[in-house]
Amino acid sequence: MKLKGKYTNAKIFADRIDDKAFSQIENLLNHKAFENVKVRIMPDVHAGMGCVIGFTANLGDKVIPNLVGVDIGCGMEVTKLGRINIDFEKLDNMIRKEIPSGFSIHKKAPMRYDKDWSDRLRSISNKTKSDFNRHICSIGTLGGGNHFIEINEGKDKEKYLVIHSGSRNLGNVIAKYHQNKAINYCEEMKNKNSVYDVTKDLAFLENEDRLEYIEDMNFAQEFAELNRKVISKKICEFLNIDYDSAEKFTTIHNYVNMKDFIIRKGAICANKDEVVIIPMNMRDGSIIGIGQGNEDWNNSAPHGAGRILSRKAAKDKLCINEYKKSMEGIWSSSVSKSTLDESPMAYKPMDEVKKHMKDTLHILDHIKPLYNFKAK
Repeated sequence: MKLKGKYTNAKIFADRIDDKAFSQIENLLNHKAFENVKVRIMPDVHAGMGCVIGFTANLGDKVIPNLVGVDIGCGMEVTKLGRINIDFEKLDNMIRKEIPSGFSIHKKAPMRYDKDWSDRLRSISNKTKSDFNRHICSIGTLGGGNHFIEINEGKDKEKYLVIHSGSRNLGNVIAKYHQNKAINYCEEMKNKNSVYDVTKDLAFLENEDRLEYIEDMNFAQEFAELNRKVISKKICEFLNIDYDSAEKFTTIHNYVNMKDFIIRKGAICANKDEVVIIPMNMRDGSIIGIGQGNEDWNNSAPHGAGRILSRKAAKDKLCINEYKKSMEGIWSSSVSKSTLDESPMAYKPMDEVKKHMKDTLHILDHIKPLYNFKAK
């Protein structure tokens, strides 16, 4: 599907798209910040807060903090565990005791940090008027929503630890600080040039302010990656796995890749020969693939299956009994009304998204969940 806008055009690699998401794409194509940029929308497209999910584009000379959003650096860490036996009840008890989830954080910092790194975090905390100690104690915590911890099994019976988490509240305060700055900047400039007369959601930054946002955003990405590593290491220690020597890789969802300067919001990098993971849902597990480096796709791929029901609609329309039935055979203490909005039926069918992947990556394996944990 192709869509033409005032300043650029887009290709949408999806069979269906909801009206709100379509409108959000149109707004971006009619925005000066995207003049002559290459916009590609992934198969898991759906409406998001401020920006459509599944959005990719090359970074121009203007940046809209809302595009990356509040969960900067959200992504997945995959660690290969081998053919080990796991007592899922004991694992679940450990996770609930040792790895805070939802809005919970550690009571004290889970590790010591490099001084330069701590100074950078303190500087951002001061600038955003946020709590440095809360950020420090958020490292090694899962969060809520679609974030999860899973043990999956591949076709070769190898087990995988999969962590899905992000930058916690740090990404939120960075995004809001810079978006407010963008709103004020465009408000000041709009009387001089109509280009700056934009909605608050699409207010943008230029020049030094643009660079400052990118610097803070990159730090949040580092924070998110460290967060996942701390969680993974804790679980590997419990399973008597040497985390440092284990085979592992990371796939990031919401970020600007400073190697190829592509914005990816609810999308992942799929450069040639890059190994990636794409989660489908709690029941069906994840696809592991290797990127083809398809430039027409902005060297990108979908980050998941994509929602077909909003969280509210899922809780209103879906049945808890159907949810429980769909999860039979998977060890989970998280299947309840409080996670109904994360049930498999809230997402697009796996095959609908999977059939488009052939143009951007080669599928290596479909790993299926044996254990799933989400915050209630």
